[in-house]
Amino acid sequence: MRGHLYCSTRCAREAGRAAWRNDVRRRFARPISSWLAVVLVLAALGAPTVFALRVVSELDRLNAPAPFVRPRPQASAHIDAITADPAGGVRLEGTAAPGTAVFLFAEGRLAATAFAENGRFRFEGVRAAAPYRVGALFLSQEPSALSPPIAVPDFGGPSPSGGLDTPSSILNPQPFPPPSSRPVVPDLTRGPADRREILISFDAGSTSRGARDILDALRLRGVRTTIFLTGDFIRRYPDLTRQIAAEGHEVGNHTDTHPHLTTYAADGRQATRIGVDRSFLAAELARATHLYRETTGRNMATIWRAPYGEHNAEIRRWAAEAGYWHVGWTGGRAGLDGLDWVSDPASRSYRSSPRVIERLIGNAENGGIVLLHLGSDRDDPVGPHVPELLDGLVERGFRFVKASEFLDREGMTPGRLAQLTRGEDR
Repeated sequence: MRGHLYCSTRCAREAGRAAWRNDVRRRFARPISSWLAVVLVLAALGAPTVFALRVVSELDRLNAPAPFVRPRPQASAHIDAITADPAGGVRLEGTAAPGTAVFLFAEGRLAATAFAENGRFRFEGVRAAAPYRVGALFLSQEPSALSPPIAVPDFGGPSPSGGLDTPSSILNPQPFPPPSSRPVVPDLTRGPADRREILISFDAGSTSRGARDILDALRLRGVRTTIFLTGDFIRRYPDLTRQIAAEGHEVGNHTDTHPHLTTYAADGRQATRIGVDRSFLAAELARATHLYRETTGRNMATIWRAPYGEHNAEIRRWAAEAGYWHVGWTGGRAGLDGLDWVSDPASRSYRSSPRVIERLIGNAENGGIVLLHLGSDRDDPVGPHVPELLDGLVERGFRFVKASEFLDREGMTPGRLAQLTRGEDR
């Protein structure tokens, strides 16, 4: 190495390292002018900023819409209600983007086609079996300038003339009233956010296991709340029903037999189930109301809660015509559904009773509506832990109210309900 002989490999390696260090020092130990040093320091400091600006500029370029291209609205359609058709078959109604053709699929095949008018579509006399799906397609580049619909035949059975049957709803589509003429009955899921108030509501279906623990906790703390009773619960537990009334709780209607009102359990959608109509719902509510009056001598409050939380705008409108506001519960990030109805510990939604109480106390918010149940089949019932819930909410500064108090403060009065059902409240 460099004309030298070494006694060992180690000495040669150490000498090589020393020579390399000396060479580096010699190359970089040259003096530079002060202005060049300043330039180098500024370049080093500014390099990350320049790089970031270039990255942002490139992202803006990639995300910018292509020139001269107008984004088209998305065609979509949704089934809102499925009811029996007096002429036979079923009737499907729903919403769709204006200016679209709506395609109905049943049993994996195209069943019928309709045209969306005023944002609504309807299929009548559908005899194909469920499940039903709908799709939509704009009929021109400019949906607002569409011509009147062209009749499209239903792919059903052959007609006497040898062709295909064409449903009358397609050849002669019935116009829907504009959305503004269909009253929308709101769903109360929270009260005013400017007050430190909360509603601890209870549903009572078909079991009383844990009910007395809950009623005792409410009575000892002087809390009067809202409890929704089914006709089945009243028939099975008349003494508990009379106790609820005597202790001053507000009683709402939870229907007579706790039926499924929509297809949510089957397909995750809130479409009205076949067989559920205005008269069916009115009868369910009326039987529960009559039974409560016979049992207690008192009237139910004019509020109701749909079984399983299954309802939609059509169902709420039917209930409003019978004189009932719908009271739900607070969902979303607050998550005030206690989930005490989940009895299987293997379920992902299952929470132990202490965890149910801890979660509700932590998620409580102004105007929140909590959902719990007066009876439960759980091996770990929540009822004995309700005192901890009430005490924990008091410590957080909450005051307990009834559903009617929230309704009054939100302007959801009987007078407004009557206006809605007459179509006067726009």
